[in-house]
Formats: sequence, structure tokens, C-alpha cells
Amino acid sequence: MIRGRKKKDIAITQQNLEESRDEILAKGKKFRYPFQYAKHRLVIITILISIVALATFGFVGWIQLYKVQNTSDVMYRFTKAFAFPVAKVDGISVRYSDYLMLYRSSIKSVERQQGTLDDSDDSKLLKDYYKRQALDNAEEYSYAMAKLEEMGKPVTESEIDAVINEHKTIDGEVRTDAAFESIISTNFGLNMSEYRRLIKLSLAKKNYAMEIDSRARDLTEQIAKDLETSKDLKKIAGKYENNDIVEFESLTEMVESSNLDSGRAATASMLKAVGDVSSRFVSKNGDGYYFVKLTARDGDKVQYDSIWVRFTKFDKLMKQIRADNKVEELIKVEAGDENREESGATEKDSGTADPSASE
Repeated sequence: MIRGRKKKDIAITQQNLEESRDEILAKGKKFRYPFQYAKHRLVIITILISIVALATFGFVGWIQLYKVQNTSDVMYRFTKAFAFPVAKVDGISVRYSDYLMLYRSSIKSVERQQGTLDDSDDSKLLKDYYKRQALDNAEEYSYAMAKLEEMGKPVTESEIDAVINEHKTIDGEVRTDAAFESIISTNFGLNMSEYRRLIKLSLAKKNYAMEIDSRARDLTEQIAKDLETSKDLKKIAGKYENNDIVEFESLTEMVESSNLDSGRAATASMLKAVGDVSSRFVSKNGDGYYFVKLTARDGDKVQYDSIWVRFTKFDKLMKQIRADNKVEELIKVEAGDENREESGATEKDSGTADPSASE
């Protein structure tokens, strides 16, 4: 008689079979997918490394922008990609990329005329001046653009196109797209997309200054009525001699129609006859209205009288905003006026990349 352990009889049912099958399959997955859990850990580690690398990259970028104030091409592209702020004006953010675009285009123009700026004290003063100028302009442009959008009157693509088409005409010759892009690259170091951005910013300030300055607008309407009975611009301007925003000027020499004078020579050249007076138009640099009278013509050259009605409300508004400490700058930039005086920079030779400078 064979002795042995007596096995307990277990009834075999469909439920038992399914449970046994699930158990065997679960254990088999460890052998079927040996890298499943390692792959999961690898994904987590990769994500963590990416987060650390991104944080490190961001920190280094922050140091380069806000402490070192790196203005290199690499950092400029970096600010375009991530839209870092450089300042806030009454709560409105100012793009670091706009500041660098304005500064770099100015320096490009200056170096093209004067040679590469070195590390001398004079060069440093000049760079500081253009940094201050670029930051001030970026703040004004950004504020004006935001306010125009609030008013429902943003700068349109058609407005930008109109300015570009005008700028393509240089010395009476219309440049091709490729030739014009080469010109703005050589003069300002900008591509077409950046140049369009520059024009948009400039137009925003111009349009907003015009929108809010009712005093200048009302005066030009009165001057337009005066012109219905007299074409003597000097006499008409004399009526407003106690008004600090009206100025008369008589050109004493012939100039080309392409002369950089806020569009006065170009407007005078389009008048049909000597003695004709233009209607009111906004200056190219957006600082006010002009009336122009053609006083002489010699071929393509013209001579003219003009009345300038300055925009002042926007400048006063920005001055008040600064006085109320509503401008928060995230970088430290030296005062522009002192640097300009010491470096010898002037408004005329500042090398600004304002669109009108390419005419």
C-alpha cells in the first residue's frame, strides 16, 4: 500500500480556470515585456533632465539679459522667441526684443558711418546713449500701440504696406523687394519682418499722438480756414505767435524732393505751381502737422515755406507717467541726455533706425 499526502479535492470550475489563466498571464508579462518598467523610469528621468536644463537655460538667459545686458544676435533671437519684458509702462509690458531691435539698428547705422565701436570710454558713452534712446522709444511705442488697440484703432497691415512702398522709392527709383531688403539689412541690420515691426511701432506712436492731440488738430483747422483767404504762411503763422506749438519756417535754399525734412520737400515737389499751398499732412516722424507752400522750383529741386503745428500732448502724457513713477524698467540704463552731450551725438546724426531715415 502506497502512502502519501492526501490531496484536497478542488472542484474545477470555469471561474477557477479564468483566475488561473489571469495569474499566469500577469506573471508572464514580466518576461514578455522586460523593458517596460525601465522605459517608464527612463521617460521620467528624461523629463526631469529636460526641466532642469530648461530652468538652467532660462536662468543663464535671465542673467545675460537683465544683469549682463547682452545685446548679441543670439540674445536678440532669444528674446524674439520667448517674449521677455524689458519694462512696464503704466502696466503695459514692453518687449525686450523691441528694445534690442531699436538699439541694434541704431548701432548698425552708426558703425556703418563711423566704424566699429570699441571698448573705449567714448564708445561706451555712445552705446549708453543709444541704449537710453532705444529704451525710451520702446516704452513710448509700446504704450501708444496698446492704447490704440484699446481704442479699436490698431495699426493695419495696409498702413505698413503703404509706408514700405513709399520707402522703396529712393531718388526717384522704385527698388525691387530683394534690393530693398538688401538696403535695410545693410543700413540697419534688419530683415523685412523686423522692418515691418519697426514701422508698426513708429506708426503706433504717430497715430496715437494724432488721436489724442485735439489742440493741434483744432489749430490746423483754423489755419486751413485762414488759407482760404491768404496764401501768406508767414502772416498766418504770425496770428498764432503767442501759441507755443505753431512755428513758421522759410527755406532759403533749393533741396531735393528726397530731403529728410519730415516730408515737406516731397510734398512741395508734388504741388503744381509756385505759390500753391498743400493741405494739412502729418510729418513723417509723427511730431505734428505741416502746411507747405512751394516758393521756387528748379528741375527736381524745390524751395518752400512751412507752418509746423507740433504734437505736445503725448510727450506731456509720457512725462507725467514717468513723474508718477509708473514706468518700471527691468534693466539699468544710463541717462540719455548726459551721454548724448558727452559723446557728441545729436538728433540729426543719431543713426536711428526710424523708417523715415531710409528715405
